[in-house]
Amino acid sequence: MRLGIRSKLVASLSGIILVPAILLNITGVQAGHAVLGRAPGVNFLFVIGFLAAAFILCAYLLTRIVTKSILLPLKELNAAAEQIMNGNLDVPIRKRSNDEMGRFCSAFDVMRIRLKESLERQAAYEQSRNELIANISHDLRTPITSIRGYVEGLQDGKARDEQKFTRYLAVIRNKTDQLNRLIEDLFQFSQLESGQLAMDMRESDSRECLEAIIAPLETELLEGAITLTVERPFPAKTIRVDRDRLAQVLANFIENAQKYAGHPAMLTITARDEGNWIRIVISDNGKGVPEADIPFVFDRFYRGEKSRSRAFGGAGLGLAICKQIVEAHGGQIGLRSRPGEGAAFYVTLPVRGTE
Repeated sequence: MRLGIRSKLVASLSGIILVPAILLNITGVQAGHAVLGRAPGVNFLFVIGFLAAAFILCAYLLTRIVTKSILLPLKELNAAAEQIMNGNLDVPIRKRSNDEMGRFCSAFDVMRIRLKESLERQAAYEQSRNELIANISHDLRTPITSIRGYVEGLQDGKARDEQKFTRYLAVIRNKTDQLNRLIEDLFQFSQLESGQLAMDMRESDSRECLEAIIAPLETELLEGAITLTVERPFPAKTIRVDRDRLAQVLANFIENAQKYAGHPAMLTITARDEGNWIRIVISDNGKGVPEADIPFVFDRFYRGEKSRSRAFGGAGLGLAICKQIVEAHGGQIGLRSRPGEGAAFYVTLPVRGTE
């Protein structure tokens, strides 16, 4: 910036020196000696007038140059700095030229925009943190209150017969399991958010990998009152996955399908070869997910039907964790659903070499 200002000042001063020199040359003043002709007084006053006018004109031009290129931008920068100091980050700074001062104004405006974006992210993070604390407080309080009530019932001797005593213990066990799942979800989610959750990514044959994950789940489900259909054979492609994390995602899908499936409950598991992708779909015959809720089901703490979600437990983190796990694999996660036609959660994983 100093070089630019200096060059302008030098150019302006050169103009101040050059114009009188030209005038002096025209009027016959050379090498410090005046050749005034026949009317020396008149010619001398004429030259002095021209010199004075030239100096005034050059001084005026120099003032305009300095004012336009330096003083006005500095004035705008000072006003913008005061606005920023008062918390107003919506004041743009115009770039008046392409010299050092213009680039300085552009850099200052970029700094203002980035500061504004940083403060907006900080405000969003603070709001998210407050929502997190509120949700955790509610989700921890509910099972703890229930456990305390049943423990007090046992202490007061309300469970006099063995059947009631066993039922009380079963409720307490269920609530402690709910607390354990909540704490584990929070722990995993915090690790995913900070990028500290370890992923054991290995190349696998998709058919062998899916069979190893789904077969145990299939055995477990067939022992219950659920009609399960698994479409085989699975596609055989090379994929790079963390089997444990993928199993966690599919188990979460199946758990959600069990909760919201119809009566009788029917689940279907399919895997298709889509060229560069392997698509795994778990669908149910429930009443489906409302269209307004579909864009948000993978958001943390989001619950479409809050009363039903509270009844089933959980903090609304399961699907958010699944989304981050799948995205860490370079894949995609989604939901297709129509009211009354069930829901189909799906995962797409890239075939090795096409990531």
